[in-house]
Amino acid sequence: MYNSLGLIFFALFALTLFGMYILVRRRIGSAVVVSALGVALSMVSFMLFTITQGNTLVWAILMGLVIGGLFSGTALLVARYFIISEERRARFDPYAPAPTDAASGDAAAGRQSPGTPG
Repeated sequence: MYNSLGLIFFALFALTLFGMYILVRRRIGSAVVVSALGVALSMVSFMLFTITQGNTLVWAILMGLVIGGLFSGTALLVARYFIISEERRARFDPYAPAPTDAASGDAAAGRQSPGTPG
């Protein structure tokens, strides 16, 4: 049987992961706060999704912690990988565009064009 409430909780789970990834990847807000809220919300939303599928409360809590935690951790690791990759590229490639801070829109401090005297 089609369960619309379960679909809503699963959509909330997916949107939480997507939002958490974008906020961390683009450095919008504190990474610690965004990560903590995102992990907690993904665990709760997956737990509620599991409950709507007719599972027991203990199983729903276990699946919420495990699946929600693993997917959140993966999203955070991927976001962090791209942040590190961007910083490494900016450090070693003189022609790479400077990474910007999405909150302020400014280029990273201390970067100069390759042809400007220092």
